[in-house]
Amino acid sequence: MKGLPLEGINVKEVQLKDEEIVVATKVSLSFIYIVNGDGHFMYDERNIDFTGGKLFIIPQQQVYRFKSKKAKLIVIQCPIEFIDKIRLEADRIESCENLYKLQYISNNYHARAGCIFRNENDEHFAETIILQIANEFKNKTEDYLIIRNCISILLNLIARNIISSETSDLQENRKAFSIMKIITYIQQNIKDREKTGIQVIADHFGISGNYFGEYFKQQTGTSYQDYLLDYRLKLVETYLKYSSVRLSEIAYELQFSDESHLSKLFKKYRGMTPGEYRKKQK
Repeated sequence: MKGLPLEGINVKEVQLKDEEIVVATKVSLSFIYIVNGDGHFMYDERNIDFTGGKLFIIPQQQVYRFKSKKAKLIVIQCPIEFIDKIRLEADRIESCENLYKLQYISNNYHARAGCIFRNENDEHFAETIILQIANEFKNKTEDYLIIRNCISILLNLIARNIISSETSDLQENRKAFSIMKIITYIQQNIKDREKTGIQVIADHFGISGNYFGEYFKQQTGTSYQDYLLDYRLKLVETYLKYSSVRLSEIAYELQFSDESHLSKLFKKYRGMTPGEYRKKQK
């Protein structure tokens, strides 16, 4: 099934009959929906069973192998740029708070294997949406807005269920720190320098300020300061790519000292000036 040129999104249906499919991602997320049948998938030497009606995330830079005697799968590939654009739009209208968690998903902080859904109603709703997305692609529809909005809703459902899963885990083990909740807090308060200070975050989550930096790096593989800067620069990229907001306004909104400071950091870590980056997107 040939995918439509919808912002890099691609959808395909796969029939497995005593065979295996390899799903490898580089700069996109893949969502694998099991329409019917059963089997198992493998990653990092883990072997996990799947059944009909379940949905799985394949994060960036991962290789998953799905094997079955008989099963039908729908594979949705969603570029990270598309997720960034959806998040920017949500931020502008100050709605869909769950979409803030999409950065968490796309950066592969959610490492659990297994079906995403914890809410049965959401699982049934997602099934309807996924089948509609596949049908729209199969029929080569020109109404891209339907496909786009369906995927946006699906991403929101996924985020909500991951949040629900994390909350449940915390209730079962109150002593366990939740890196997802910390990442979420950082992203929601990224425009407030005071709220993103190490001691403020540590106090908010009941973690020792001295231990916070070590814990954050343990869980994410990067230092807190490096993550904070990289996340701000990713937001700058998103604004430059999808809006006409002036650089001075972006610098002010994202808590850079000034436009010159932002330009120097962007040039250092992205290899070009913000102006060059914006022109490149046209």
